[in-house]
Amino acid sequence: MTKSQRKSRNSESQVVKKAHGQGDVDRTEWAVLSSLRHELGTLLNAIIGYSEMLLEDAEDVGNKVYISDLGKIRAAYKQILELVEEIFRPAGIKAAGENVDLKAFWAALSHKLRNPLNTLIRSCEILLEDGKKQGQENFISDLKKIDAASRRIIELIDQILEHSKTQPCEMAADTANLTLSSVKSSLFQLVANTACLPAEDSASIRPREHGSLLVVDDNETNRDLLVHHLERQGHTVTTARNGRQALEMIHKDKFDLVLLDLIMPEMNGYQVLTHIKSDLNRKDIPVIMISALGEMDNVVPCIEMGAEDYLPKPFNPVLLKARINACLEKKRLHDMEQLYAKSMELELEIGRQIQHGFFPKALPQLPGWQILAFFQSARQVAGDFYDAFFLCNGKQVGLVIADVCDKGVGSALFMVLFRSLIRVFSGQTHLCEHLCESFIAANKKAASDMIIQQETVDIDHTNALVAVALTNDYIEKNHSDVGMFVTLFFGVLNPETGLLSYINAGHEPLFIVGPTGAKVSLPPTGPAVGIMPDARFKIEHVQLEPGDILIGYTDGVTEAHSLNGEFYTKKRLQSLLKRPVASASELLERIKSSLFSYTDNAAQNDDITLLAVQRGTQL
Repeated sequence: MTKSQRKSRNSESQVVKKAHGQGDVDRTEWAVLSSLRHELGTLLNAIIGYSEMLLEDAEDVGNKVYISDLGKIRAAYKQILELVEEIFRPAGIKAAGENVDLKAFWAALSHKLRNPLNTLIRSCEILLEDGKKQGQENFISDLKKIDAASRRIIELIDQILEHSKTQPCEMAADTANLTLSSVKSSLFQLVANTACLPAEDSASIRPREHGSLLVVDDNETNRDLLVHHLERQGHTVTTARNGRQALEMIHKDKFDLVLLDLIMPEMNGYQVLTHIKSDLNRKDIPVIMISALGEMDNVVPCIEMGAEDYLPKPFNPVLLKARINACLEKKRLHDMEQLYAKSMELELEIGRQIQHGFFPKALPQLPGWQILAFFQSARQVAGDFYDAFFLCNGKQVGLVIADVCDKGVGSALFMVLFRSLIRVFSGQTHLCEHLCESFIAANKKAASDMIIQQETVDIDHTNALVAVALTNDYIEKNHSDVGMFVTLFFGVLNPETGLLSYINAGHEPLFIVGPTGAKVSLPPTGPAVGIMPDARFKIEHVQLEPGDILIGYTDGVTEAHSLNGEFYTKKRLQSLLKRPVASASELLERIKSSLFSYTDNAAQNDDITLLAVQRGTQL
């Protein structure tokens, strides 16, 4: 017996002692009795299991004779099992303070078990003869197992009785060997012989629920019985005789479920479960622990470690099927979720690639100007966007930085919609020229009513900025039910003069930074686009002098958070803008360095976008 097995037996002994107040029972005597109780119980439960399966088969074909006889056999073996449990109860073995008379005990055991077992063996013989006459091969296979097991139990009892004839002094010296060697080897030999009996014809089994199962148990009787039950349910079953072998199989093959014995040599159930749950590729395999009733306290930590469920020994066929089917159903749903998640991951990646195509592949190159941008999405698809494009006259440049409300796919779709509407309504391409002329002509008065001009400086600027009002009108008429809106800065730049005409639709203030620091802010001139019908937007104008930098950002910058959840804040950003700076690239790098040093690789909840435009010092 291995160290783990001895520990299990001692643990079971202590449990029984505590339950019955027999704390003074000799440990060595208990090792003998506890081991014998465990092994006899295992064999008797196996016999009962086979008789129950035979009874099910007989009921399926309507064989009334077999139903009656098998019912009696099952009932009789259940009585024998109850008798064994009663015999091996501490109170039934000894009174408090008395020593166990092993010789008398073995004799009493032989007397109580031999007669009913012989009767049952004779009943099995009659059924075997009947089955052979009727050609019932499926019945014969399991009846032979029951018959062989019953005879082996009697042989085992005889061997034990023979040991009991040893002199008391010799008996005491040989007690450990009786438990660990004689009893165990005889029982394992029984199991081995039983397992070698002809297997039932798998072709006669109609599959029900399918699953690939791994049964891990050092007791061959338990393995054989479990396999028999599970294969009858249509499962594909693989067995492992110890924990190390099980882990090798799990790494090699895929299993839908593992049935794992708690107490095993070499590597126990705890250790195997720990290995499975610590493996990222296999931690989702459901595990059902197998445990004798006396070990149930030890099952609780397994459930806490991630085991899905447990099955007590002896196995109840109905409970076995129900719990396995429940675990397989959960595994099936989990696999479907994983498959769906992978599918969504793929869809989102495609969406990310498509959305990425809407960002400008290259920013406009203007003599004496520098236009730079930085973008980092919090998810695969984003709600932030920036843009810089020539208007259709080829002279003015449109500058956009925007943030669509909310997150996820909906926000990303609206980002594409807003970006496209701004470009189309501003007349960004020659293709849009006709559309813009006809559309604006039909909606000129409505668009003009939504635009408030401080002064008319450049009619081209005004016509382009009407895009903000037209976009707001379109969203309100067609998509107001979804409640999506965008904060938007849209500016039209004349590169020759440095004049910037703009509408800030509810966006974060932009700043103009000179060589000595921030000079002026560009606060909102109207509400967010899509938030209310007939919104009015004011056009403002600002002059960019040589060396000036226009810097815009989304709230993903100021609301970027550190590992402890604290925001970066506008105050930190503005402190950077107050410092002298030589170029737009230097300013962007300064902000990025400060920002990412603060966040320290913390996962962000919002997209981060920066846009910088600088007029050169030499014209």
